Amino acid sequence: MRVQARERGVIESGFERVPEGWHIFKIDEGIDFLKKKNKETGEETDSVNASGDKLWKFSLIVDDADDDANGQKMDIIAAENKRGEQTVTDFLGATGLFAAFAKAFPGDVSVFDEKVMSKLKGKLPGQLMRGKVKHNENKKNPDQPYVNLIGFGKMSDSIEQLEKDLFPEKKSGKGKKEAEKVPAADDEF
Repeated sequence: MRVQARERGVIESGFERVPEGWHIFKIDEGIDFLKKKNKETGEETDSVNASGDKLWKFSLIVDDADDDANGQKMDIIAAENKRGEQTVTDFLGATGLFAAFAKAFPGDVSVFDEKVMSKLKGKLPGQLMRGKVKHNENKKNPDQPYVNLIGFGKMSDSIEQLEKDLFPEKKSGKGKKEAEKVPAADDEF
């Protein structure tokens, strides 16, 4: 055999979460309905949310040799509703494909239309975009926070510009704090 077996060793395995911050993501192959498995029958069916909207899975992989998270994957779930449609359309925008899709599918056509999704499955995988990740608390399992994509942009956008445009610094309230330090003067009556 090419590789010899060891009788003892250390293996690091399991799923790692993409760390917080900006990353370069490649959209992975396999865009499809999110599946769920019936525990009793073992049958797989398409997942739906509480409103009955079908759920689509888009996998993003960190694709940057200079990033410690290179190769780590996160899944984005998009429901067949207004918000999900915006998410998928935004992926087309961030990867530079939206104009071609808008031309190919003019008018009031949903991105979830069968013809659009068929073309999207062929064109979107392999495309790059920037994305910002944030972890949110998982109350059921605090050691495994939820990983959310909270910002995105084109590869031609600098991280500095994206940060400035998408996450402007909040006003610190400095004027209010300074005013609180100044003692009030007595009014003369």
